[in-house]
Amino acid sequence: MFDEFRQNIKKIAKSRHLTYAQIAEKSGVKESTIKAFMCGATDSRRVAEKIADVLEVKIVYCNGDYSITTEKGQMTNE
Repeated sequence: MFDEFRQNIKKIAKSRHLTYAQIAEKSGVKESTIKAFMCGATDSRRVAEKIADVLEVKIVYCNGDYSITTEKGQMTNE
């Protein structure tokens, strides 16, 4: 469900030099929760939305998958 989202988030976070600890601090979510989500141990839309907020992207649900868009509504594969 969140596989494509996770892959894109990893690329975006890496390009912005953000660690999971920094994302956790900025999102208000525990680092262990971020790590569990990113490794696929949990699926939580709430956590996905918190991560997306930190990275300033939006989540779009379509055909059973979650994708990322920019503020302008364009799909991103950063």
